[in-house]
Amino acid sequence: MRAFLLAVLFSAVVISFTSSCKKEGPAEAVITVKDTLGRPITGAMVVLRQDSVSNPVNGVQASVNVEQLTDASGQAFFSFDLEAVLIAEAEKGTLTARDFVRLEQSKTVTKTLVIK
Repeated sequence: MRAFLLAVLFSAVVISFTSSCKKEGPAEAVITVKDTLGRPITGAMVVLRQDSVSNPVNGVQASVNVEQLTDASGQAFFSFDLEAVLIAEAEKGTLTARDFVRLEQSKTVTKTLVIK
C-alpha cells in the first residue's frame, strides 16, 4: 500500500511539473471594434504596433506594424510568434480609438476598442 501511495504522489509531482512547462504556440489577439452604442464596425482599419522598444543588447529598435480590416462582426484577428505589449489602434473615417494589448504565448487575448 505504501508503494502505491508513493507511486501516486510521484505521478502527481511529475504531472504538475510537466504541465507548467512553457508552451510554444502563437500569441494571438482578437480585436473587436464597436461604436459608442455597442454595434460592431465592419471595415475598420485595426493596427497593432510597437515602435518604442529597443533591444538592450544591440540597440535595434522594434518595428512591429500589422494591419487588418474588421470583418462583418467587427473583429480583426492577429497572430504573433512571441509575446509582446502592443499599441492597438482602430480607425473608420474620422472615428478613432487607441489602447494597449498584451499578447501572451499560446493564448488568444481579446480587446474591444470603442471608436468615437
